[in-house]
Amino acid sequence: MIEISLKQARSFIIESQLLSHIPKVGRKNRALRVFHSLGYVQIDTISVVSRSHHHILWSRVHNYEKRILEKLEQDRHIFEYWAHAASYLPMRDYRFTLVPKQKILEGPGHWWPKDQKWINLVYDRIKAEGGLMSKDFKKDPNLAYDHPWGGHPVTQAIRQLFMEGRIMISGRKGFQKVYDLTERVLPEHVDQSMPTRKEYYIHLIKRDLRANGIMRATEIGHLISIPRNQLMPILDELIEDDLLLKVRIKRLDDQVYYALKDHFNHSFGKTRHRQLHILSPFDNLIIQRKRLKELFGFEYILECYVPAAKRKVGYYSLPILLGSEFVGQIDLKADRRKEVLVVKNIVWENKIKNREQFEIPLKKRLLAYCVFNDCESITVDEKVKNPINI
Repeated sequence: MIEISLKQARSFIIESQLLSHIPKVGRKNRALRVFHSLGYVQIDTISVVSRSHHHILWSRVHNYEKRILEKLEQDRHIFEYWAHAASYLPMRDYRFTLVPKQKILEGPGHWWPKDQKWINLVYDRIKAEGGLMSKDFKKDPNLAYDHPWGGHPVTQAIRQLFMEGRIMISGRKGFQKVYDLTERVLPEHVDQSMPTRKEYYIHLIKRDLRANGIMRATEIGHLISIPRNQLMPILDELIEDDLLLKVRIKRLDDQVYYALKDHFNHSFGKTRHRQLHILSPFDNLIIQRKRLKELFGFEYILECYVPAAKRKVGYYSLPILLGSEFVGQIDLKADRRKEVLVVKNIVWENKIKNREQFEIPLKKRLLAYCVFNDCESITVDEKVKNPINI
């Protein structure tokens, strides 16, 4: 078993997440590499600042523009489906979505019980008319919603067909999804052979270890149910085949981590210039909160889900990462009408004694983030206790 320090573990994770070095060329190829390396990029509807999927790419692609993601989807290099949440995935991994799709197809319904009448109606219209958005279907507002989460029967039917894999998102108009039959969206060259359950689990193991550097067995396949009695024999087999390594972190002696051998040999120990990042709350690096606290000593809560009176940072607090250390959080809002990026709050970690050393790199990154959010200037709210000069 290989033993590494906590500092080395953090650096390896940041390197694996493509946050330690951002090349200044080849934006489209770099963006595609993000998908191939991370396995997915989460989509979220919150738009206080630029939405999470664009933000995650901006953090890893120099001078990223939103049209790059749109182009990747148009060219069918990526597609939308479910990872641990709604996400963009690389098209090369399409066949591995067939396993959960088959399970949903054979089940009683995804989120809501299947209503075959509405499913057939939606499917037949899309088949006859081509790509349609949810709003293209007339929805009787007087229909009773039987499910506690609500949702019109048309919405439920679209969701079911999408999760079963019978329809795909062919693109978006604004943020509205356009759905079409899978066979009309999917390129002919894409592998559509059904993986075995073992192949599917191996895919998840390799995907997650490539993206995260090292992981405990319980962290692999985040929010995807992998029976431990099936996962552990596969991990042991991959070790025997010399594809995986067991890793121990010095300050976490009781924990066994795993790493891809080739990835470890190629990326471990690289020394990079410390970069400052303002990360999305849905960034792949921080999505597993328990892991984040254990390995980085950073406790993060997205406070838009917290009652206003109990917020400590702000509604949409963004983690600040410097090198491989989380140094604070910043609450931002893009006032699009005034074209102003508003700094509503900054909170530094207690361990940070000399915050002035971070002001210049934070200021530089904020200016870039301002441009990314289509704003012309930055203003700091007068209530900010730890202001910086912009």
